[in-house]
Amino acid sequence: MFARSALVSAVCCGAALSLSLPLSLSLPLAAADPGGALGGCRHGGVLTGALIPGTGSVGQSVHREADVWACASPLLPGIESGHFTAELPFNALDSPSLGRFDWTDGSVSQVIGQPNGLWTIVDGPGNGHTFRFDLAHEMNVWWYHWNNSMPVESVSFLA
Repeated sequence: MFARSALVSAVCCGAALSLSLPLSLSLPLAAADPGGALGGCRHGGVLTGALIPGTGSVGQSVHREADVWACASPLLPGIESGHFTAELPFNALDSPSLGRFDWTDGSVSQVIGQPNGLWTIVDGPGNGHTFRFDLAHEMNVWWYHWNNSMPVESVSFLA
């Protein structure tokens, strides 16, 4: 992170005021480093959340979507990016969370969300492997089951 001081001038009631305030800029110095040897996707957009009719509390689910790119993994040969979609039961951990990745090479990976916030690919590229979204802020598993949005820094394969 870069930190700089800036001179801020303001006009208040016809008088010029000068204030010295710290100005912090947060710039990514490098892409995220997902997953070690199994790799992942180095960048992501926003993991959105919207309430829809479904199977969770009060008959609703949370529809989630996110784009990921700069993918590099032996589990995703030839795949550069993808689009994730899933439906999670609103405010409930006792129902399956089902989703998919549509990859740029035209293939599809079906996924199941686990109660611990991890996802397992059950069909398609990466079949049998577990991944996580590396979010901008650490969230507990309940966060996924509410209609909040969060920036995705990367996606990492764990196993």
